[in-house]
Amino acid sequence: MIAPRTRAEREAAVRTPEEQREHERREVAAHYQNDPEIFSMVLDSRLAYATGIFLDPAESLEAAQERKYDWVRRELDIHPGERVLDVGCGWGSNLIYLAERTGGSFQGVTLSDKQRQEALRRADRAGVASRVRIDLAHIEDIDLAPESLDAVLFVGSIVHMHNRERIHQKIAAALRPGGRLLISDCYFPARARGDRESAATQYIFVEALGYCRLISLAEELGLIEQAGLDVRRVEDLTSSYVHTVARWIDNVRANRARIDARAPGFSRLLQTYMTVGRLSFARRTALEYMIVATKGGGRERLGVAPSPEPRQAP
Repeated sequence: MIAPRTRAEREAAVRTPEEQREHERREVAAHYQNDPEIFSMVLDSRLAYATGIFLDPAESLEAAQERKYDWVRRELDIHPGERVLDVGCGWGSNLIYLAERTGGSFQGVTLSDKQRQEALRRADRAGVASRVRIDLAHIEDIDLAPESLDAVLFVGSIVHMHNRERIHQKIAAALRPGGRLLISDCYFPARARGDRESAATQYIFVEALGYCRLISLAEELGLIEQAGLDVRRVEDLTSSYVHTVARWIDNVRANRARIDARAPGFSRLLQTYMTVGRLSFARRTALEYMIVATKGGGRERLGVAPSPEPRQAP
């Protein structure tokens, strides 16, 4: 049992699992139910609401996100016919990128109907709709047959899920031997830095984003291993996240009037939570990691994991 660190976690701890699931379904979805056009003014062209990978502080958000998409593609190593689940798929950024570049079959899960509609529209526009399915549901409500999936990803989404142990057990059981799990998300340092009970923390975790639970990297890795998976790789992307959020803040400022015309006051919410969040990651009172794990058996992968360098043109 992982002890609660914040007011939001303590409140979640007294709810039943069913009550917490409904809480997440309602409160987390609210943020993402805003007009997708708003997020297109803030994020990259594929609408990734998670860190990119920067190799140069001066490069563009688009370049950093493209590098991240390609790194995810190489880490998951999806072969034709393999089944992939994207939990918290958002507007389809990773899902559609992977569908365009592999022969896999893709299932996304989101709590937001507007995200689902936009992701399906983008899949159709990209010509991959026949291999993309997106469910409007909480992951704990999705039926997953044992050993039915080849890869699962949580990119900027597992932070919204309280019942992590249950979710890891469910995902591990659904992965086939050789299956891959990839998580890219936010964590607290094991030793507290800063005030986790502050009004700023409450604002981000509850008022802005509905519900967030940051555990430590060691705790997440422990849950993954307890579920029966083997950790293959961990990368610290905290500095990249600082640069990613800085680009988002610049885009909010540049598009404030257009954002508020569609959702009055939403630009202030975005800029406030992003500015506070960026400072937290810059000071390393919160951290950003990429985790890759595998299930024993299946096809063998030799050599070291790939670097985040972009692919070279042939």
